[in-house]
Amino acid sequence: MKIGLVSDTHVPTSLARLPETLLHQLRGVDVIFHAGDLVSADVLELLQRIAPTTAVAGNMDPPEVARVLPDRVTLCLDGHAIGLKHGHQPHALQNRYIGLGYDAPEMALFYEAMASQLPDAEIVVFGHFHVPVVKRWNNRLFINPGAVVPTHGRSTFAFLELDTKVAARIVELGGAT
Repeated sequence: MKIGLVSDTHVPTSLARLPETLLHQLRGVDVIFHAGDLVSADVLELLQRIAPTTAVAGNMDPPEVARVLPDRVTLCLDGHAIGLKHGHQPHALQNRYIGLGYDAPEMALFYEAMASQLPDAEIVVFGHFHVPVVKRWNNRLFINPGAVVPTHGRSTFAFLELDTKVAARIVELGGAT
């Protein structure tokens, strides 16, 4: 099974529309997960035309979008429990690690929070940081596909493949969208 992972599209506030290169590369996936900050429900509708799409609300989603999306979800696909949550946390917690790299000791606070919020997930897909990562932490695989909206000259998404083994890879779209 091949899953397309996207996050932080910020359409239309920061990006006029989803890049054609993204839409083209997502064709052929079995499902799509969007880890929040869609900003417009049109993003979900467009992705649904490509493959069944599950999305969660992000901290920048307006009320009309956030009220129709869950805060988090855990799905079982091909025998793997995959948790999806945007990743924003209360400011008192988030201020202790925001801006640090994924390997900083303080990031354990984030990983612990996400693990407690998605207790059954062996794979955790999140966004919010606009920085892609594939990282194993305490027997869980954490994947941030990065941001589709160009951030620091980068626009990224990811693929997650569930077969005899689990494999994730980040895909660069480039800064020009």
